[in-house]
Amino acid sequence: MADVVTLVDYSQLEKDTLRKSVIDTFLMESDLMKLVPWETIGALSTTVIRYKDLPSVGFRKINDAWSASKGTIEQRTETVSMLGGLVDVDKALVRAGNTIAKVRAVQQYLKIKAMAYCFNDRFINGDPSVTADEFMGLKKRVDGLNTAGFTSQYIDLVGGSTTEGVLKDESTQNKFVDKVDELIYSIDGHSPDALLMNKNVLLALRSCLRRRGLLDTTKDMFGRIVDRYGSIPMFDIGVKADQTTLIMPLSEILGGGTTESSIYAVKFGIGKFFWGFQMYGMEVTDKGELEDGVTYRTVVDWPLGLAIINPRSIARLYGIIPTNAS
Repeated sequence: MADVVTLVDYSQLEKDTLRKSVIDTFLMESDLMKLVPWETIGALSTTVIRYKDLPSVGFRKINDAWSASKGTIEQRTETVSMLGGLVDVDKALVRAGNTIAKVRAVQQYLKIKAMAYCFNDRFINGDPSVTADEFMGLKKRVDGLNTAGFTSQYIDLVGGSTTEGVLKDESTQNKFVDKVDELIYSIDGHSPDALLMNKNVLLALRSCLRRRGLLDTTKDMFGRIVDRYGSIPMFDIGVKADQTTLIMPLSEILGGGTTESSIYAVKFGIGKFFWGFQMYGMEVTDKGELEDGVTYRTVVDWPLGLAIINPRSIARLYGIIPTNAS
């Protein structure tokens, strides 16, 4: 991932204290923001060429000519989505001398935290056919690949209807780990940069890996523990802004069970695999006191999107019931 320029890099280079505080809040609240590389395009959309299959090759006899062939490609347009918001605080609250924390800083933190949760949610569930202004997330992208014939990127854990939890016994645990290996193998180079799931699936996978001596850990830039399977970090994608609803719910019912969820594998790389793009870098502007004479305003503005070239950059393992149910 030598070509990656993530928010971590932007944070290290940022000199403006207000903008750096916003970037660091994003990084604290979204593990994805540490991983996604960003390309600045200076436009409202970008056109990518995604390959579908490779050209044929062969052997020839002396004095014979080669047969011409070409790979199948398709052109796709990815558009920018406007993520951001206004932070308005009453002047009286700002000037109050009996508050423990600075009110504008607190409200700014809450706004950025909400934006981070929104990004996490849309990274998985974004669907422009439902909400036109948002970017397309992993769920719709993997569904599209499956429809287009890339069935190896859409893996069923159970192969049919089941109510059997992955922690039921040693056999189901082994099957679960085997399928996670299949998910990893489906990614280009057999080396995804992250496995994304909800907390229930993460705890189940941790349990299986720990019992087999396969669980490893590292620490992120804030000193927090990150679980790994080999060298691959595993992340709980978390909850939506309401702080309770799982971004990846236990109600997918794709494999026939009633409490199912998934694991997504992702490989990042600008112009190579899966990446983020931005019209321009995140802007954080302190507008100061507005004309109404009673309001201080901060504007956070980030026009961004997601793009993919290599179909084997993303994959999904579904039908996971993260319990010991029979």
